[in-house]
Amino acid sequence: MAPDELLQLFIVDGALPKNDLGHTPLDDFEHFCAYSGCNEGALGQGAFAFVRLAYVTASLGRRGYRWAPIDDELAKARANVGMLLRDHPPGTTADIAEYCVLYWDGDELAGAHLSADQPGTVDEPFDTDEVLPEIAEAVDDWLKSPVFTFRPSLLEWLKDAPPRDSAV
Repeated sequence: MAPDELLQLFIVDGALPKNDLGHTPLDDFEHFCAYSGCNEGALGQGAFAFVRLAYVTASLGRRGYRWAPIDDELAKARANVGMLLRDHPPGTTADIAEYCVLYWDGDELAGAHLSADQPGTVDEPFDTDEVLPEIAEAVDDWLKSPVFTFRPSLLEWLKDAPPRDSAV
């Protein structure tokens, strides 16, 4: 896979997270190039693509990048999904998209990706603040026609979850 194709894996729907200055890693890379003289002409297309990929992926862990904030409309949609899930037994998911579900963890709305190897099985949790802005349209569509699934794997997962820290 070419470096630019790998970079596209990080750019979901054309959006990268922004840091505290409002810059994406690609913005910072362009700034780096302007000051350092790093350019495609000097390095060659392939090498420059690898440098860009390395800069962007390293930057994601180095600075406080954050995903797009959840706007008021999406916050209301999230609250509505949570309200609907609270009325269902533990282990029930809101099937928002083919690859991800939302569920009520007993305290708040949470999300998980589904397993690619074991269809229908919850695999990995995700931060709803990061993922929901990327799938906002799917959440809106789901609210128009809610689909719930009881997932024993989620029930087991919730049972094995570590206790939350409580504020004193």
